[in-house]
Amino acid sequence: MAQQERVDWWAVAAPRPRVVAQRRTAEPAPPEERAGREVYRSVQESDAFQEIRSGYRSFVFPASAGFLAWYLLFVVAQAFAPELMRQQVAGPLNLAWLLGLGQFASTFLLTWLYARNARTKRDRAALELRWDTQDQLR
Repeated sequence: MAQQERVDWWAVAAPRPRVVAQRRTAEPAPPEERAGREVYRSVQESDAFQEIRSGYRSFVFPASAGFLAWYLLFVVAQAFAPELMRQQVAGPLNLAWLLGLGQFASTFLLTWLYARNARTKRDRAALELRWDTQDQLR
């Protein structure tokens, strides 16, 4: 009997299909698309948009930095001060449990503060800007 060569189906590489990219010619954008670009660029440069954007940044960046610092403090304390984190605070709760539950509480608090900030300071102005933009596009 002739010896057969064993071929494992998962070890055989499938031939790669040859992909040829088609050349695309640069066609000028239709006039309505160019008008839309100009409208959105003017909105982006407007004072109203910049005010909305700065209001967003003035809340989000400090809140994110504060929350990240709070989280890293918890992780570093857990890693480098385990004796401190084992200290009993009240009954069976130790400091680690208290700070861990505080992480959840601070997450919900930060979410509520963000939603309140957006609702009271940015949503109305953003909606007005949106309607103005839609009117300019018609």
